[in-house]
Amino acid sequence: MTAVVPVSELKQRTGKILSKAVVDRQDVIVERYGQEYAVVLSLERYHELVDAAQARVRERFVKAQRAVYEATADIPAEEVESIVADAIQASRLERSDASDS
Repeated sequence: MTAVVPVSELKQRTGKILSKAVVDRQDVIVERYGQEYAVVLSLERYHELVDAAQARVRERFVKAQRAVYEATADIPAEEVESIVADAIQASRLERSDASDS
């Protein structure tokens, strides 16, 4: 469950709102001028969200890695290494040119 509080209430009742997040495990959305502005959540909940995001990134990486291995199965390893090295060099050159601008 999520609670919504205006920033003025957060200023007046910080302890109670932190208890909602930590003890009651509620995510608390803080509104400022009627717009969602920030979120208060427990450290445990924060770590859960970060871990889940990292797991999704790892999953996408493994999926992409498998796709590359499947797509390059018929290409000799030396040729794949050369293609990758060329792409890395081109990317670094692009980034270097972009940072000089």
